Amino acid sequence: MVYKTVSPAESQVGKYIDINGDGIPEGVIFADLAVGGEGQWGNEDFKGKYKIPTIEDGLKDYIVIGEYNDQINGKQEVLAPILDGNDRFYVMALNDINVDFHYWYYSARKTKDLILLQKDFGHGKENTVTLFNKWCDEKYGKQDHGDLWNYIQDEIKNGWFIPSLQEWCAFAEQLKVTDENFQEKGFMGFYWASSVTTSYNLVIPSEKLADKIDFEHNTTGAASFDYIYPIRLAITY
Repeated sequence: MVYKTVSPAESQVGKYIDINGDGIPEGVIFADLAVGGEGQWGNEDFKGKYKIPTIEDGLKDYIVIGEYNDQINGKQEVLAPILDGNDRFYVMALNDINVDFHYWYYSARKTKDLILLQKDFGHGKENTVTLFNKWCDEKYGKQDHGDLWNYIQDEIKNGWFIPSLQEWCAFAEQLKVTDENFQEKGFMGFYWASSVTTSYNLVIPSEKLADKIDFEHNTTGAASFDYIYPIRLAITY
């Protein structure tokens, strides 16, 4: 069989990708480093900006191995890599990690010592690994059964991560996710991000909060670590 090769100069955003080699895609491409780009996502009151870097050399080559139809972006080509190189794509999983909602890190609630984790595009994986290691060591308090880290340990070892806030914004804008269609595309209303921000409210000065994407209201926000939201992971490939 002769496979169609993927252009190194044309964006592949919105297409699906087969990661484990079984011919069935695990995710949808939301950023293409061969093309890069920038944009913003949100409502009239707030728009989260993002910038996707461009890498010109050393990226993997890919072929088209078929087509797939999913609620997230309809019928699209399925890609797979054929040669070694650097990952070209940021890929969002087609499904949540499970059907449950989870704490970000229950025992770390109201802490002032937790390190800030960056919102920028490209930092989701680093954020995830950093906080996962802190959670494993109980750096900010005891582990809780409801903490999200309990449920993604194998995925983290395999390269999956919780997107940073800007990565979430890039995904939402590139795949045209809005308050009107997020349910049709298979999403819940809110998701945890891996980035951490600081609150400046008068009740708990300098409280650390985890970022979140809010599809219900076309915006972003932050919440205490003891709130519960679902988890959707991303990967580079």
